Amino acid sequence: MARRLPIFDNHIHFRPEFLGVEGAKQFEKAGGTALLLTHSPYEDIPISRGSDYDKAYRKTLAMADAIRAGTKLQVFVALGPYPVECLHLKEVQGLEAAVAAMHQGLDLAARYIAQGKAVAIGEIGRPHFPVGPEIVKACNETMEYAMVTAKRLGCAVVLHTEDPTPETFAEFAEIATRAGLDRNRVVKHHSTPVTRPEDTHGIVPSILAKELLVAEALKGSPNFMLETDYIDDPQRPGAVLGPATVPKKTRAWIEKNVMTEEQAWVIHKDMPERTYHIRLE
Repeated sequence: MARRLPIFDNHIHFRPEFLGVEGAKQFEKAGGTALLLTHSPYEDIPISRGSDYDKAYRKTLAMADAIRAGTKLQVFVALGPYPVECLHLKEVQGLEAAVAAMHQGLDLAARYIAQGKAVAIGEIGRPHFPVGPEIVKACNETMEYAMVTAKRLGCAVVLHTEDPTPETFAEFAEIATRAGLDRNRVVKHHSTPVTRPEDTHGIVPSILAKELLVAEALKGSPNFMLETDYIDDPQRPGAVLGPATVPKKTRAWIEKNVMTEEQAWVIHKDMPERTYHIRLE
């Protein structure tokens, strides 16, 4: 009997105010088997100082527990201070204190990772839109602090940044090297379909489950992961992609010969297991 192909969504958000567990059930019904529940800001838990992150992280962890209780999915968690929050913190208390708050958020995430409640620091990095050089510098310092922390913990890091180019991947690789973190434990969320090893410099691309992107990515290498970046926001239903997208599209692409089964195994099992040091069933 052929082995069942695991289906892994590498970057998805669920929150109890909208679909929550029901969204995870949509993913499971479509054939999904595992996901990385990635922390994101909550409107009801504003971040004005570093200690506020603890309450926010506990909400994400509670969501993960609820999904596990309501489904048969394997649920893994990434925790970290969302990089755009740096802008608000800077306005409230100045840039130096904002950076300190972000670092405290990373330290709090590290505590939960050390307890085995999360497998990655993320999503962290820098704003995806143009900002001043002082913000970029501060965010890069925080990114390196996160990678040093990940090295100490033996975990992965999930990056939120502008769309990457080979030069951007080289920059991330350099930061990882300074931090002593293996490059294959650094994930670029919402990546462009840049997958050739000479272009990614060892960083792991995580690509939206859109056919044009995936077909382009597969011209280079299957060494990437798939994501929906579903944000579970009642103001933007279905954004960025719906929770059932990854399993539905993966099956369709195999049937249409866009993707081979061998490539699907690399994307959905080999890459997540190698990157996060997890075991997918």
